[in-house]
Amino acid sequence: MQLSTSGTFIVAHLKGAIDVANAATIESELCHAVPNTAAGLIIDLAEVSFMDSSGLRVLFVVDERLRGRQQGLRLVLAEGSNLSRTLALVHMQDLVPICEDVASAAAADTLPAHG
Repeated sequence: MQLSTSGTFIVAHLKGAIDVANAATIESELCHAVPNTAAGLIIDLAEVSFMDSSGLRVLFVVDERLRGRQQGLRLVLAEGSNLSRTLALVHMQDLVPICEDVASAAAADTLPAHG
């Protein structure tokens, strides 16, 4: 995972597979990457080749933790990719903005709170 910033967001660039073998480590790293002063986290999934259910769980857990800290989660992902279709099946777009690039993600409106 490579970290950068875009405006007041931390950006985590992920590559390769996110599965049961590495999901717990990725979840921990993502949760600890965001200081309280940041607006939130943008996870760039453009170079993720595979994500199983443990990877999906990571996204839900990170979103919930950030919301608890009054911070937001944004995802970057190419529309029409296999992963974007998987995220659509679990209605991820109803929880967090999914954008095609980091700049759009940083500018995206926050979605309504969920419970």
